[in-house]
Amino acid sequence: MNILILGDCASAGTNVLTPEITGDKGAIIEYSLTWGNRYWKDIMKWYLEETKYERGTIKDMNTIPFKSIKYLYEQEIANSYWKYIPVNVDNRSKNGATAGGYYKRLLKYEKDKGRPDVIFITDHTLSHKWQVINHNGQKYFFEKNFDLRQPNFTYNAQLNSPLEIQKMAFEKAKATYHNGVVEKRNKRIMSWFIKFLKKKNYKFYKIKFYEGFDEFDNDPSVLDCSDLVQKYTVGHGDRVDIKIQVAPLIAQMIQQKYKWLTENQNSV
Repeated sequence: MNILILGDCASAGTNVLTPEITGDKGAIIEYSLTWGNRYWKDIMKWYLEETKYERGTIKDMNTIPFKSIKYLYEQEIANSYWKYIPVNVDNRSKNGATAGGYYKRLLKYEKDKGRPDVIFITDHTLSHKWQVINHNGQKYFFEKNFDLRQPNFTYNAQLNSPLEIQKMAFEKAKATYHNGVVEKRNKRIMSWFIKFLKKKNYKFYKIKFYEGFDEFDNDPSVLDCSDLVQKYTVGHGDRVDIKIQVAPLIAQMIQQKYKWLTENQNSV
């Protein structure tokens, strides 16, 4: 069975490796370890130590930050609550994700592997931002954040888009923030995505971690794990030790509701 996971930081294992990387078991991490400059040295040191027997010689030291981020993401995904469920899944959750991003990652999955048999989709924090930029006949999609404490644009060389396009996306994220339309846009695109899944006859199940989306808040079939997520949520961040503690509890709730996941993986 091909199972696709579409979610945000709650499902991506974001920050769960903080104790291992920083030594701080009770840390409260805002957004992610990569946000701001505080933990960059810790992340790169951890990456170099973890991969020293497999990565070979580093020829360009400037690549270390990018390789560190990629490795961190992969390891966080591997340590999300899904690791406590004995079933193979393709977890394409992402910190800062939106329903627009879910759609893009679904298309990418189908290009790579074909149509999934089952999709688990979660809601996401309503403050997440997304942008579509149309330029010279080409459409670009971003999930760029904007925070008043870091108001300046930074170029991401790892994205397949020119600097000017990324700057346009950043300015759009800034504008939606200041115009107070972030939540409205998120609700609209989530509603569209759920309708799209139904129209195309995808088999999907919804898991609720937050508040604010009618498609999750008012659907009795949804698995509601929001009380567990609330235990570790602090503002825009995670109390990492509690997030680690509740992960197996979330997994247990999923297995209890969807018993077919482990009882009979050939039947949905």
